[in-house]
Amino acid sequence: MRFVGVKRIPRRTEGAPPGRDPDAPKRRARTDHGQEAPAARPEGRHVNPASYVLVSLLLSALFFGIFLVSDRGLLQVRKQRFQLAKAREEVAELEAANKRLEADVAALKSDPRALEKLAREQLNLVKPGEVVLVLPDGWERRVKPAPPSATPGPR
Repeated sequence: MRFVGVKRIPRRTEGAPPGRDPDAPKRRARTDHGQEAPAARPEGRHVNPASYVLVSLLLSALFFGIFLVSDRGLLQVRKQRFQLAKAREEVAELEAANKRLEADVAALKSDPRALEKLAREQLNLVKPGEVVLVLPDGWERRVKPAPPSATPGPR
């Protein structure tokens, strides 16, 4: 029968003080120098503290890289903030255009001169006896402004 996880406790001999193991001299390990040393856990390899710093820097760089480029990372958040600002500008422009159109509708309903102006401009309507001069599109680009005169005018 095999017991797993059971530890044998050595018996204390008569006359030995409690807490002191009488078999300790028997369990001494010999070193390469021929000296006896207590049988204890061998010392592990000493790790250079700089390696801890290096490992922590590498892990920090890894986490920062993940934070920077992940789908909820810094770059994505910055891009979404830019898109949000752009959408807010568009909404503000559309609201201003809606207010202008509502003002135009209110003016057309209440002011007969606004209705007359709209009819003249868009439908090319005229009153009897009026002469209308219709200019082609882009006529403003073809007309050159007069050059400034070289001599100053009278003062």
